[in-house]
Amino acid sequence: AKEIVIDGNRSIKNDWIDKKNMMSYRSKRSLLVPPMFVPENQRAPFPRLIGKVISSDMKEDHIFRLIGRGADQDPKGVFSINRLTGEVAVSRALDREAIAYYHLQVSTTDLSGRLVEGPVDLDVSVIDQNDNRPVFKEPRYSGEVLEGSPTGTTVMTMTAYDADDPNTDNAVLRYIIVRQLPDKPSPNMFYIDPERGDIVTVIAPHQLDRETLPTTQYELEIVAKDMAGSEVGLTGTATATITITDRNDHAPEFTHSLFQASVNEGSTGVVVNLTVDDRDDPATGAWRAIYSIINGDPNQNFEIQTNLDNNEGMLSVVKVRNVFFSYLINHTEIRDLQSKMLCYWLPLHEIKMDHIFIHNNPCPTLFFLTLPYVSLGSPPASGTGTLKITLEDENDNAPYVFPSVARVCEDAKDMNVVVIGGRDKDIHPNTDPFKIELGKQPGLEKTWKISRINDTHSQIMLLHSLKKANYNLPLVLTDSGIPPISNNTELKVQVCTCRKNRMDCSRASSIQTNLLLLLGLVLLSILCKYPFIPPSTSCVCV
Repeated sequence: AKEIVIDGNRSIKNDWIDKKNMMSYRSKRSLLVPPMFVPENQRAPFPRLIGKVISSDMKEDHIFRLIGRGADQDPKGVFSINRLTGEVAVSRALDREAIAYYHLQVSTTDLSGRLVEGPVDLDVSVIDQNDNRPVFKEPRYSGEVLEGSPTGTTVMTMTAYDADDPNTDNAVLRYIIVRQLPDKPSPNMFYIDPERGDIVTVIAPHQLDRETLPTTQYELEIVAKDMAGSEVGLTGTATATITITDRNDHAPEFTHSLFQASVNEGSTGVVVNLTVDDRDDPATGAWRAIYSIINGDPNQNFEIQTNLDNNEGMLSVVKVRNVFFSYLINHTEIRDLQSKMLCYWLPLHEIKMDHIFIHNNPCPTLFFLTLPYVSLGSPPASGTGTLKITLEDENDNAPYVFPSVARVCEDAKDMNVVVIGGRDKDIHPNTDPFKIELGKQPGLEKTWKISRINDTHSQIMLLHSLKKANYNLPLVLTDSGIPPISNNTELKVQVCTCRKNRMDCSRASSIQTNLLLLLGLVLLSILCKYPFIPPSTSCVCV
């Protein structure tokens, strides 16, 4: 008979639960379950014994039971346990890359299915084998390096991965370059870090010259090997294409030392195309030439623009007058190694004057004055001497911008509006480099941006599109004189409608044109009604 003790502070139910928990704890402790390991890719025969569970309280009417993923859950039947001996076996080959770890539970029951011991965790780890090759994330990699870059410049990074166990050498990769095409000027122009995969330059900067290299693109065959690069390691391959990009290291050179053209009176438009050679890459801004007139056009009768298709300079006439030029120059060529500007001096005879008005000239103005002198000795002697007077420039002219008008499409995708330049009637050092800035009007920086191109030119850009209208963009242009002179000016920007490669600015300009025409007619009518107009003046009254 079973004796039940009733305590005033305990219930029969609680006492039974406590005894059950104590039995369960002792049951779990009585099962000895070692961790088990199974190499992947094993071959038949199967099943293979991988371990054994030991029970200290095992009796004849007790049996072992195995549950969990790989036993009674998918993938079912991978592992099994001998119901009487506790031996655990694997029934087929495993793939660590599919499942690297199995978590099972083992217990013992009596013949009626009542739990006796357990459940206790049974962990099975799949041992990795080197059965996966390194694989690059991309089959082809592309990188760029600027010509003339210093040795050791990082070009790009190659990255491969290995599906094997990252905690073993099976997934430890090493990188090498096995081939470079072409192999000139050196077969070892680049180096790859064996552990990180960084490709760097090893060629000297002066040899990394885009204009002298046999090609601007080099192909490298990169191999990644596992097992830390040992001979038994598996390999993967990828291609790296490296492009040598251009820097602006070649100045444009005119194809002729002299260009000639003639223009009829009253004609306008392009009169001559100036051609230049530039060894830089035509697909880059380093090749694009920017032309400017620095001398010989004091009245600004000409302008020059760049033909974007062929890089030629288009010299155009903007206004023509009755002008005749005649020069007779006889000189011996002189070169000054310290100056880029070549000036020829014409000696003058004796000059008698009270004052001189000097215009700006790109060469310093030079006068030779002949001075007679007489000695006070006996007999007196006479002779002549020469006084050379050089008039130096002072910064007395404010710079100005050109062009003064620009046009842009209201829905333009290219937000570059115009390239503007600075001019100054002074000479160096009172001219460029010019500083071109937005005016002080609030909010301009939210719509406009100025990017410096060189000492004389800057790019005007829009930060967002504008509606069709005329805009006056305030600009401040400052020269490099001492002290510098600034000029507050405006650039007229016409935002026009563009359809099918045609720009329509008529609406923005028609109002101004009509007002000017009306004003001209009114002034002409007034002038014809007053008698003080000189007789030689003829009017047509309307």
